[in-house]
Amino acid sequence: MSQPAVQAEALCGWTDSMPAFGIEPDEALARAGLDNDDVATSNRISLKRFARMAESVGERANHPAATWTIGLNYDLAQLGEIGTAITSAQTLGAALRRFADHFELLQDSTTLDFQVKDGTATVNYRILDPDIWPRHHDAMFSLGIVARIVRMAVPDAMDEIELGFECARRDTGLAMPLSRLSFGGEVNSLSLPVAMLDAAMPPSEARCNLKGLSTQIARKRRAEPARDRLAAMIFARMSQGEINQDELASEIGMSSRTMRRRLAEAHLTFQQLLDECRMRQAMLEFRTRPECSIAQVALRLGYAEHSNFTRAFTRWVGVPPQRYRADTLQSQH
Repeated sequence: MSQPAVQAEALCGWTDSMPAFGIEPDEALARAGLDNDDVATSNRISLKRFARMAESVGERANHPAATWTIGLNYDLAQLGEIGTAITSAQTLGAALRRFADHFELLQDSTTLDFQVKDGTATVNYRILDPDIWPRHHDAMFSLGIVARIVRMAVPDAMDEIELGFECARRDTGLAMPLSRLSFGGEVNSLSLPVAMLDAAMPPSEARCNLKGLSTQIARKRRAEPARDRLAAMIFARMSQGEINQDELASEIGMSSRTMRRRLAEAHLTFQQLLDECRMRQAMLEFRTRPECSIAQVALRLGYAEHSNFTRAFTRWVGVPPQRYRADTLQSQH
């Protein structure tokens, strides 16, 4: 699979903000395998390296909420046409919807969706690639950008929003009660009362080209290998029940026959791709959910019988899942 990337603009605001938190920018970039030349000469950088840089800054900053603050102060103009689409929206709800609808142009192998249910509006964010971990400070930064959009329409919104994180850590450093923070979830999320969605965004004379953005998305999807698109969809649905290849093919605009042919060109079957995604996700589950039993992990990955999972994992990794998890937990302490 190709390595997921993020637009280099994601770094905007980071290097300028780092000194205020006691971080030397060149050193932080170097720790992640990046340098200023990479950023200056490339439109896209490795998502794994970006997440590593965010983690490095978050761990070494002199303030625990540094990465959240960088997101909260992010200049949306750096997002180009997508930033214009957000800031030219008339209401907060439209701005959040535009951010979610076009986020895939900014970052690969990631889900950012906007949902409204039972009086609550929620933006969910999660990197899908299970090889990218830890990623807590990437989530802090990304939700910080969402909070920036919210505060443009509702300046005192922090008094009512709730945040959820997929990590189990509680050292966010955010100035809000723990009752409005949750941890160990499936995704990272920012929730707010649905009534806020009607709040007006600041007036803007900028004109956005939503049709042009839709064309860019269609072009990006056509250019993306079927293997990568299907893998992202599998990771997004991994804990939601049975994964049906015909439904996935339809969702990416292919017949099942065309999908199988595209995968065959990569010397792969759908079952092999599904097994690979399951095994990579299993490794992440063992690192991040030590309280889950083998049977629970197997169920989360879509196996009806945990014995089938045990056999598949042993073939893939070379050791049984019980042994792998024990070794992983030992290495973390």
